[in-house]
Amino acid sequence: MYDLAVIGLGPAGLEAVDIALKNNLKVIAFEKNEPGGTCLNVGCIPTKALLYSSKMYSKMINSSKLGIEIQGIDFSFDKMIERKNNIVSKYTKILNSDLSKRITLIKHEAELWIDENDLVISCEDNLYKAKNIIIATGSKPVELPELKFDGNFILSSDDLFSLVDLPKSITIVGSGAIGLEWAYILSNLGVDVNIVEKAKTIAPLLDVDIQKRIERILKSNKVKIYKDDYIISAKPNEIILNSNIKLESDVILSAVGRKPVLPSIKVSGCSEEYKINVNDDFSTEFNNLFVIGDAKSDIMLAHCASYQAKTLMDMLLYNKKQSRKTIPSVVYLSPEIACCGINGQDIDDTYTVKSTLLSRVAKSWCDEANDGMIKLILKDNKLKGAHLVCPEASILVTFLSYFIDKSIDISELEDIIYPHPSYSELLLEVLKSE
Repeated sequence: MYDLAVIGLGPAGLEAVDIALKNNLKVIAFEKNEPGGTCLNVGCIPTKALLYSSKMYSKMINSSKLGIEIQGIDFSFDKMIERKNNIVSKYTKILNSDLSKRITLIKHEAELWIDENDLVISCEDNLYKAKNIIIATGSKPVELPELKFDGNFILSSDDLFSLVDLPKSITIVGSGAIGLEWAYILSNLGVDVNIVEKAKTIAPLLDVDIQKRIERILKSNKVKIYKDDYIISAKPNEIILNSNIKLESDVILSAVGRKPVLPSIKVSGCSEEYKINVNDDFSTEFNNLFVIGDAKSDIMLAHCASYQAKTLMDMLLYNKKQSRKTIPSVVYLSPEIACCGINGQDIDDTYTVKSTLLSRVAKSWCDEANDGMIKLILKDNKLKGAHLVCPEASILVTFLSYFIDKSIDISELEDIIYPHPSYSELLLEVLKSE
């Protein structure tokens, strides 16, 4: 008998394990792949490693405006992939070593069973029991019926990491964070990129002014964008859109989102299986079974998953309930795109909008990065939404999301001393705007 069993060791599972150990609980965890989940192995971290390489290459080939002349510059996609693999391998080794010393770690797929009215975990012909069980099994790419993944022509975001050669052209279906970041990475490396978005706007979940900025960034990288359109026929080098536009493309990346991976519960002695239903507080119909992270089908972000784990463990350990926090989101283009709170298209005339351009900050000119903006949405002098296009936006949005959560009067931003020159001065500049 264990105090806690965790199935899945992505950001949510790892955070739950860490909190449990700090509270001296006896923990067992099951992970069929490498720890770290999607984020570490085929998501956030490897994508950012490739993004950094591609961004550095792009900066080098455009360095003449900085007074730097570089002759004969080129890149090796193989070495970029090797670097990415080394980064991922380093962290998975650290996690494996740390976990194996502190918990019972089972590197195998686990199944849930009802055995004599008890909920048990079955793995490699062994049964395990725990006072509480957390499912944190993550998510997988959504597969469209008309675009079945084949690992060759029609790829998921997971498949991209297995590419041996860089394609000459790619069509990306969907303009969420995954599609946008891959469009930026590949266009930096000279790949001809098309984005096909079924919605009438690119990045439809983001603020309307941010959508315009993203489109501008991508078009400056020669990315072709087809909005309010979708693929009706696809084969190598002949993709036909609903608008009758024909595209030539070596591969297709279908990046229309991810869906939860949630196991069912089997019943001893019969073929019946229970489908798990998850409530807002992570609970299920079983009083000791909980679901967090992407498997819960909420906001599918690693930091949201970690926060859900903290929230659940506070409930289990201290019966402490927390209100929903503002979850910031970031799209890692150049400059970064960061958002939290309400969007501009969702407000009425009771709100006030303040915005200013990044070019108001001197450091943006020094860094050759002055094409950006900040937009704040206020109500009763309290921050309700923040949308940024600027270097270090991922840092600034953290600060602004705290203002939203704590309902801090926006005038307190003026009482802060901002280092000069810095991008943080953008917060002071936007308050001066009309």
